[in-house]
Amino acid sequence: MIGPIAFRTVKDAGGAGGFRKLAAGIVVAAGFAVLAATALSNEPVAALGAFFAAPFATPSSFLSMVELSAPLALCALGVIVTFRAGHFSLGGEGQAYAGSLAAAIVGYYGYSSLGSAATGAAVLAGALAGSLVAAVPAMGRRFAGADVLLTSILVSQGAVFAVDWAIGGPLRDVAGNLIAMPALRPDVLLARLAPPSTVTLAPIVAVALCLAAGLYFERTRSGAAHDLYGRNPLFAELQGFDSKLLSWAPIVASGTLHGVAGALMVLGAKGTAIRGMSGGIGWSAIGVALVAGSRPSAVPLAALLFAWLDSGSRQAAVLSDLPPDAGQAIKALVIMLVSVRPAWALIRRTLRSRAGARVGTDAAADAAADAAAPVSRARGGGAGAPEGEA
Repeated sequence: MIGPIAFRTVKDAGGAGGFRKLAAGIVVAAGFAVLAATALSNEPVAALGAFFAAPFATPSSFLSMVELSAPLALCALGVIVTFRAGHFSLGGEGQAYAGSLAAAIVGYYGYSSLGSAATGAAVLAGALAGSLVAAVPAMGRRFAGADVLLTSILVSQGAVFAVDWAIGGPLRDVAGNLIAMPALRPDVLLARLAPPSTVTLAPIVAVALCLAAGLYFERTRSGAAHDLYGRNPLFAELQGFDSKLLSWAPIVASGTLHGVAGALMVLGAKGTAIRGMSGGIGWSAIGVALVAGSRPSAVPLAALLFAWLDSGSRQAAVLSDLPPDAGQAIKALVIMLVSVRPAWALIRRTLRSRAGARVGTDAAADAAADAAAPVSRARGGGAGAPEGEA
């Protein structure tokens, strides 16, 4: 069984690194926002004011930004669940999108028989749909040893195409201008906590699940096994853990979280399933997980950072001439720089070790020269001795 030292090593994985990466991400994002406004806008002061201040200008705008971060946080938590088990699943986009469609179908068509209970049923349907999309690569990994990275992205893309077809085809509301399903009844949607903002219970749910996941990884034996399997599956099996379960269960759990995130999008501000509504949330979630340092407790703040970049760039595009895609570019740069920090540490360690090796070589050469000097004088004999000694 796993010993105390190994348990502590696995449990403490992440440490304060997640919050250090988050702080670095905030600084980098602010710096790139200033550079973008200076280089791309003819009104840099107005662009910066809109980018930094507009999302926080009113309680309504801030709470709407918080609501926007909730599904992203849940998807990022799902990414962490798979990454810390050593499974590099890239199927979050299709899982969240499938969850949105399933929640909209149950919420719309199930209201007549379920009434207000259709809300809970819609969330469960979204979770189930995300799990089913994730189950395909999970079973491939369990029974065939298939590469999760490859199978997850292929299955996810297939799910995206299928959902696009369903929303734009048999399920489309032909009376509307959007390519979307009919709007859900207000009784099915999550109640807004502070109108006119769009904030609902979704952020509270996201924070609660992130804290629960943090306790799971940091304080439970199962969480330690989860981390240990991600580092060395064979060693985890030798310690008595169920490696067969860990080979697929984290992938399905991640799909469940992505599906719940998709359901919350439908039951929140969207109000129905809209074609393309996922908007790259699966890929953004990977960036959030990286910025959070794979630490669940840092995920809500990292998701809020990304929501601020989205909201700020939109406000700056409306109130100034800053290009609307500036926020996407800044997010990409933040992800890139935060992700390569371990490489920087490796470079620093390599340079220090080489410098230490050079110092050690020089010291050894000096010591050898000092040791050889008396021998040389002794071989010289009297010829090299002073006249008085001769």
